[in-house]
Amino acid sequence: MKWQLVVRSVAVMFLCWLALPANAATRSYTLYITAGTLTVNGAGGATMSAWGYTEVAGTPKFPGPTLTANEGDTVNITVVNNHTINHNFLIRGVTTDTTAIAPGGNRVYSFTASTAGSYLYHDTLNSNINREMGMYGMLWVGPSDGSSKAWTNGPSYSFQRMWVVGEMDKSRWNDVAGSGGTVNTSVYKPNYFLINGQGGFDGMGNTATTIDGGVGQTALVRIVNGGQFAHSLHFHGNHIQVLTVNGVRQTSPYKKLDVINIPPLGTADVLFVLNQLGMYPMHIHTAQMETANGVYLNGVATMIIMR
Repeated sequence: MKWQLVVRSVAVMFLCWLALPANAATRSYTLYITAGTLTVNGAGGATMSAWGYTEVAGTPKFPGPTLTANEGDTVNITVVNNHTINHNFLIRGVTTDTTAIAPGGNRVYSFTASTAGSYLYHDTLNSNINREMGMYGMLWVGPSDGSSKAWTNGPSYSFQRMWVVGEMDKSRWNDVAGSGGTVNTSVYKPNYFLINGQGGFDGMGNTATTIDGGVGQTALVRIVNGGQFAHSLHFHGNHIQVLTVNGVRQTSPYKKLDVINIPPLGTADVLFVLNQLGMYPMHIHTAQMETANGVYLNGVATMIIMR
């Protein structure tokens, strides 16, 4: 009878192995929660208190590191709290554990990446203060075969860009919380509006942010909004095809827009076809959010360059 049990065990293991995607892998990340400062250059160099996730213990990174996986991968994320107050970690639409991590503690989040798309991770504690201080970032999941498609058998792309947008209220939130004070959460008047941690001409010159390629190429732009304001992004002189909204795949033919509104905590994946020579701005469609501390043009903006 023992040999029959062995055969059954081997058969079960074999069937489980067949059920796994051919290219499934295990991806491990360690994120450290820490306090520091963020310098925003868009208006001549403002420095404010910030908290954030970083891959190396020390200076916080804003936005947090971009995490990646493919469908079927096992993902293990260890979050270490090197700050002086409680924090947590949530990937919207993926994880559900919002247990507080005490100062000096850590917690491991494990899951199987099941659905290709773009996801926002952030700290949910402290009445949005932790998030506003800079504690958010992006996870994107690709198809199981690692191909340049939005999802398995989905739309193809030549290259991709990751945009993390948000805003900060320097004097009323960041500097108060950073010094240990009590934030009046009923008053939120952000004066810095950021794309990938930058504003204005810095965002326009950041090659990791700009859409820059040859005519005939296609860019997949992944967008997550970690802020408390909606961000309406305007692609001047061009249109995008909306592939996903808040993790929900849209149906083909995909809606074509020149402005897409990303609500607080919202996400979108859009396809941009480079089809005409020239340089065009992409900027936010709210006048206040095109500024940094009242200085125009220093808000959420980047460039579209088609060669």
